[in-house]
Amino acid sequence: MAPQETSNAIWPKSACAAVALTLDNMGEAADLNRGLWPASQPVGAHYSVTQVLPQMLSLLAKYNISVTYFIESWNLQVYGDFILNQIASAGHEIGWHGWQHEAWSGLEDERAERENFEKSFGKDGIGGFTGPGAKGAGKVEKYRGFRPPGGLIHGSRTLNLCTEYGLRYLSPAANEAAIVSSEEGKDFVVILPFKWATVDAYYYMDSFAGLRRKKAEYPVESQSPDVLVERFKKEVDLAIERRGYVSLLFHPFLTNQPERLDAMERVLKYLVEKRDKGIIWLARNREIDEWVREHPSLLGDDPQWDQDQW
Repeated sequence: MAPQETSNAIWPKSACAAVALTLDNMGEAADLNRGLWPASQPVGAHYSVTQVLPQMLSLLAKYNISVTYFIESWNLQVYGDFILNQIASAGHEIGWHGWQHEAWSGLEDERAERENFEKSFGKDGIGGFTGPGAKGAGKVEKYRGFRPPGGLIHGSRTLNLCTEYGLRYLSPAANEAAIVSSEEGKDFVVILPFKWATVDAYYYMDSFAGLRRKKAEYPVESQSPDVLVERFKKEVDLAIERRGYVSLLFHPFLTNQPERLDAMERVLKYLVEKRDKGIIWLARNREIDEWVREHPSLLGDDPQWDQDQW
């Protein structure tokens, strides 16, 4: 399918594109869900939180960039102080990434999907963390956006749950930012998607070999940080050319090597150069969602969902 025309998009201060820098995953959540975390090993001191995230947050502060960090709700009870004092207090948006990084496509049963919403938004999740008298009350905003682990959703069923639980935007795997109506057109969800080409795991992880083979853009072998930087810049340039939206995605657990942290900084420098020249609007997804809702004619209604899985 040919890309949608977005040449009429007008972003704040006449910027040519909206760019969201995002982070995904926190701590042991994914490993616990997959049964990979040793039962004898305590949780609460994962290297990605204690060693990597402070370096990433320092870089973001250095370049005055606020991000949207999609975090599994399980982390609120384990790393609540860090989330509150190091992430939210620095102006970063906390988005939702499932309870414990469940592969969303695997929640085939409607009850399982609803239970994940209920737990994540309830007393053990963001509801308890931000409720009256809780440590996050008045300091951490409730979720506005959801990035489904694995990038896939269950069509209108997921969209309806998003609107039921007060979510305003969704960040799945897709090719175009869009506005999608929920069932019966009673409400709509803004789609602020990611492309696999702007995800660090697509380059770094051996387990993504199948996706690299399917996309046929790179060799099956994992790719270097230099390849990532080149492609991320290219995707930003494409968004500028089309006056569209692009999301760039980094995982703290994968930014654990000096050359990968350096790659992230090279991307940040490129974004700041474009931002400071007024070429891009570098914002959190929360602000981009608000702008789109105020200017709904900016986007079409076809996200061009990406159904490929890794």
